[in-house]
Amino acid sequence: MSHRVLLTILSFVVVLIIATLWGVHHATYPITNAKAQSVKIAKKYAGLKTTSGFYWTNLNTTYYTVAGTNQQQQAVYIIVPQKGGHVRVLQQKAGLSRNEALSQIWSKQSPKKVLSAALSVFNNQPAWIVSYMNQKGQLCYETLSFKSGKVLQSIENI
Repeated sequence: MSHRVLLTILSFVVVLIIATLWGVHHATYPITNAKAQSVKIAKKYAGLKTTSGFYWTNLNTTYYTVAGTNQQQQAVYIIVPQKGGHVRVLQQKAGLSRNEALSQIWSKQSPKKVLSAALSVFNNQPAWIVSYMNQKGQLCYETLSFKSGKVLQSIENI
């Protein structure tokens, strides 16, 4: 193989790698940016010190939720609306954890696969929004009250 052919193949591979990396960066930038902005807001308005989780929901309104600990070493959730507005700070011990919400879905619905579980706002109250595939492979959503675990909404077989 001549050096010219080898150089052409190598150049093509380098261009392909750069294009792939750029594509991944371009595709993930919106959520990466939203997370960075939400953490910044959570630090400013809720005294967030450490971050342990990030959730994103988009029902009628987009919310970003940051989980972590505040300056008093309390475990908190900070719910930030995308378009600005009231930032909610919740003590994690005041309601269901993500694992408790998931356990409730697994025990009551026996899903084939859970797609997501995120803390959000539903009817002006904090709620876990869980999406899953049922045993028939159909998309379902269950909305659980953060405080009580009560089912606020159930959408099945989409």
